Amino acid sequence: MPGFVTRNWRLKLLAIVLAIVSWAGVVLATNPPGTRSVSIAVPQPPSLDVSLPAGYLLTQAIPNLAVDITGTENHLSSFSKSSLQVTVDYDAIRAVGAHVPAAVRLPVRITNTDPNIDLDDPPTSIEAQVDSSGSASEPVEVVVSHAPPPGYQDSTMQATPATVTATGPEHELVGIVIKTLPIDLSNQRANFPASTIKVYPYSSQGRYLADVNLTPASVNVSITVVGVDTTRTSSVVLGDITGAADGTPVFTYSPMTVMLTGSQDLINGASLATVTTGGIDVAGQIGTVTYKVPIETPTGITANPSTVTVTVTVTPLPTPTPAVTSPSPSSGAAT
Repeated sequence: MPGFVTRNWRLKLLAIVLAIVSWAGVVLATNPPGTRSVSIAVPQPPSLDVSLPAGYLLTQAIPNLAVDITGTENHLSSFSKSSLQVTVDYDAIRAVGAHVPAAVRLPVRITNTDPNIDLDDPPTSIEAQVDSSGSASEPVEVVVSHAPPPGYQDSTMQATPATVTATGPEHELVGIVIKTLPIDLSNQRANFPASTIKVYPYSSQGRYLADVNLTPASVNVSITVVGVDTTRTSSVVLGDITGAADGTPVFTYSPMTVMLTGSQDLINGASLATVTTGGIDVAGQIGTVTYKVPIETPTGITANPSTVTVTVTVTPLPTPTPAVTSPSPSSGAAT
């Protein structure tokens, strides 16, 4: 038996090696090794599990890490990114001190819990943009996207509260402007009622500051909308004169034109070429009497002057002369 094992042992060893290589070749042909790149999220605020040194914050989100993993095709196909845990040493931010804003290299460690997968030269650091945190109390600017319709204009604008607190990177708070969501008044012919409107932070150049938080995030806004006054000339038409049963009235009045004042839409929209005075009752009047009669105008429009002086003369009708009565033929002297 020992002779059988040792006889031609070189040839037998070669056969075994060739068999193993052939087996490995078959296995690798059906399940070859490979490399795959996966994108792993970096834990960072506002995650509850991550905190930065007091007084610092990130000015922008840290992008995902690209990690190369190696393994067989089957193992790569079944790999879950949850097998990789990323740990960042945020305490390294303290090294920048007061020299902010700054880009900081932070040590990072990637832990792999999948025994069938290996990491291929994983990253050991990441870059973070940091700044010191600050706050500022700033006034709220009410923004109107479209003005009121013709004939109206916005008068006063009130935001409550009038100021909000902005918190974020200190360099972003320099010259910060707080604006409301634009308000459309294009159909507003009455006061804009108090409404809850969101507010947003902008730089002095008009850039939206996504990394700045506002407290409160909305305010109550009320806007006074008033009519724009204009004027026009209108002719005066005298109202009815009634009650002159005992004579024919003769009248004159002054002025014969007045100046009307009102909002543009009322003045332009109404038929105001003429305006009429109130009526006059001259019942029982004999002779000449002067009256002050108000001018009747639509609501929202005033006349200057607001009254017209009317002089009315009523001349009585002449009293008819009684007819002469002739003696009756049957009446005569007594005999």
